[in-house]
Amino acid sequence: MDSGYITRTFNQLIRESHPNWWGNFNLDPLVKPGAIGVIDVGSGVFQPSGQYLGDFETIISPLNEVMKVSTEHVREPKLVLGGRGRLAQLGDAQVQLKWEFSQQGAMASRWMLAEKQSIKDPGSVIKKHMDLLRAVASYESMYDPVDGISQGFGVITSVILARGGMNLAALSDGANWSVSGQASYLKNMLTSAGGEAEALYSSADYEGNMACFVWPGEGEPSGTDLVPVAYTFASLDGERVMLHWIRPIGSFRMIFNNHGDHYVGISVSYSTPAGSKKVDVGLLPYLRQEVDSIPLDATNLTMTLSYLRIMKTIQTHRWKTPLGSWPTGDRHIDIKGSWPMYPSFSIEEEGYSSQ
Repeated sequence: MDSGYITRTFNQLIRESHPNWWGNFNLDPLVKPGAIGVIDVGSGVFQPSGQYLGDFETIISPLNEVMKVSTEHVREPKLVLGGRGRLAQLGDAQVQLKWEFSQQGAMASRWMLAEKQSIKDPGSVIKKHMDLLRAVASYESMYDPVDGISQGFGVITSVILARGGMNLAALSDGANWSVSGQASYLKNMLTSAGGEAEALYSSADYEGNMACFVWPGEGEPSGTDLVPVAYTFASLDGERVMLHWIRPIGSFRMIFNNHGDHYVGISVSYSTPAGSKKVDVGLLPYLRQEVDSIPLDATNLTMTLSYLRIMKTIQTHRWKTPLGSWPTGDRHIDIKGSWPMYPSFSIEEEGYSSQ
């Protein structure tokens, strides 16, 4: 298992529910809004520069929910009641929760989320600090005098903080991890039912080889301290701000899949500082077509679909700017409908449908 496997896998798990987020598997306390640094593309690890943006407003949004993700080959906890007498009473029962991992590389994460902290208007804030960012990027070898700042260098724009929970990864086959304590305190640590109630456990143990990051510490009440478990990142490309950045993007691409029997005329138009451009292509029934090399500075992008049928049918969709809203660089457009059905399209990444 290579050194970046855990972070990459954790990022994939996080993005099942938060598509544009990065995971903070090792609970690095330097992950906070305004932190400047570099994300290593290979491992997905944030490498802080130690510098921070200043003079910005932080928006705090309360949360009271559980974030629970895991890979395959993980068996969820068995509940084991321990002790006698008052230990068996409601709330005071001593319990043990065990996670079992049958294969190396299996992972589980469970957090009681408390709040989200975000920079207000991050694009404007980042542009206001461009001199500082150029200087830090140069020190981090992420700046070229001709091309400017390289993608991967940027700023953490928002952070999800948790009251309690754990990140677990098996480094060997047949490993397991368990936590013991009073049922009510473990409930507060691992479920939303506890609200702001105290989270606490008495002990944690493991068998095999495990990577474990748990909050709060053993025997320590959670108090008011929160821990960062995930974050969003804005990268720079030259002096172009790329909000919700999750990977390097050289240009944007639109992929059209025709699942129906209509012939479709596709028109994609957009504006750039160099002028406007329009691309026209035809899409036959049950085939695929791409419009690529859309520049990163494209704005007012308009897609027009013209269907060849008895009654002329035209559908349009607009994006003010793909930059910051197309984090993968792609948009998959699925076109459906066979005569005499009315045609429709959907956008996979946005969950949008014209129906």
